[in-house]
Amino acid sequence: MPQPLSDEQQQQQHTYSAQTMDERQPLNHRHATTTMSESETGNINKPLELTDKDKETLASYVRKCDRRLLLYLCIGYGLDSINKMALSYAKVAGLTDDLGLSGDDINVALGAYYLGSFLFQLPSNVMLKQTRPRWWLSASMAAWSTVTMLMALSKTPGDLAGLRFAFGAVQAGYLTGSLYYISYWYPRDLVRRRTGWFFASAGVGGILVGPLCSGLSTIHSPHIASWQLIFIVAGACSAIWSTLGPRILQDYPDTATFITDDERQLVLRIMVRQNTVASTQSVSLRQIAMAVADRKVWLWTIIDFCANGATQVNGMFGPTIIASQGFSTVAAQAMTSLTNLMSTTGMASIAYVAHFTGGSARALWISNAITALGFVLALTSRSNAASLVALFMFSFASPQPAAHAPAWMLANLQGNTKPAMAAAFSSAVGGLGPLATAFVYRDKDSPRYVLGHSVCLSMTILAAVATLVLYIILRRENARRDRSPADISHLTPEQVLDLADNHPDFRYKL
Repeated sequence: MPQPLSDEQQQQQHTYSAQTMDERQPLNHRHATTTMSESETGNINKPLELTDKDKETLASYVRKCDRRLLLYLCIGYGLDSINKMALSYAKVAGLTDDLGLSGDDINVALGAYYLGSFLFQLPSNVMLKQTRPRWWLSASMAAWSTVTMLMALSKTPGDLAGLRFAFGAVQAGYLTGSLYYISYWYPRDLVRRRTGWFFASAGVGGILVGPLCSGLSTIHSPHIASWQLIFIVAGACSAIWSTLGPRILQDYPDTATFITDDERQLVLRIMVRQNTVASTQSVSLRQIAMAVADRKVWLWTIIDFCANGATQVNGMFGPTIIASQGFSTVAAQAMTSLTNLMSTTGMASIAYVAHFTGGSARALWISNAITALGFVLALTSRSNAASLVALFMFSFASPQPAAHAPAWMLANLQGNTKPAMAAAFSSAVGGLGPLATAFVYRDKDSPRYVLGHSVCLSMTILAAVATLVLYIILRRENARRDRSPADISHLTPEQVLDLADNHPDFRYKL
């Protein structure tokens, strides 16, 4: 069996796993994805040097997807961030006093979201494959927007916690659903950067939510409280955006109306050969089991769990931590725009850091090192200035693994079902990281928050260790496949497709 090209060779030659040059005939996509011939399955993961015309066609296709689909998803995720962070800003805008919150009431409400998200992640991604993606993603956004606005009607701590749980449940499908949706449309080598931009949009939402809530907090009305306005305005913005989803989003490349036939044919050939076409393939129970049993998926999940826990310190407690340094409520809300700007910069830059350092693992080690230093400074500092510097440090670096680990995982998974299930599993379990964070940043620990910072420092170290172990596993597996190519000529086309990333010609990206 011929040795496959390395990732570097594929990048240098602008190659993709696509159909060979002499096979470039109009493709009946539905036939190709369900009854692929032996000759076609034999070309899975085989490289192809694109012609100049192919490169121009692919570039045109990618630009259209970026400007239409990715832009809509990014704005939606930015609005999602505003909705999630609304509770943190409402807390310092009078919510605590009006609802009589005490002790761990606010922590329970914050944690309820992550519990709801955890329970509904897997079912949501199954529904994404069983329904039309554009309708499912739009409906998810409309549902969470409605729940956010209903939080303005909360009268008791129980009301607030129940609505936060409901918010997590209906919002569960948007994050992993969007990540999987991106993999529907982009060749494998382009996924990581797009998911980086997607995650960075949450930081943009964080930049906007500070001034927005700061302004709403200055509105005094005998009919409605400032914290109620925060929930209503945040929910209304995303509700309006959700109505545009069915018009802007489209389900799959093979049915898209905004691309040309040449673009469609090229990207479908690429997707078929990468075994990433999703439009006509049914759920594979074998690939679901593969996703859950894959130790690599578990390691990515550990990284996601730890990174999410550290990342949400700024999202859940940023205004509280800043206010504990002696700043007013309005000033604390406004200053979080700066920490959220740091988060956005970190998430947007991580894909480029991975490119220049030679791989995702190295990029994650760097970000974990900066995050750890930030938490160490927060634990050892005795001045307000040093505490704020520490907040800026881990606000910048901690979101990077949270943004890049899922992208790294999706770039290293293949198959019609395994990537979706792995993304849902990793997001569900990894999403429990902030649930732990919600209960370790206690008001009684203000202003140093020793318990919270210590827990997040430990999680950051664990993420770095998991990254190292994962790097070793991927590197050894690539070397094993180079050294001992497997013969799969006896397998049927369906069995070859079900190999997913266990295909002997598949190589993991480090």
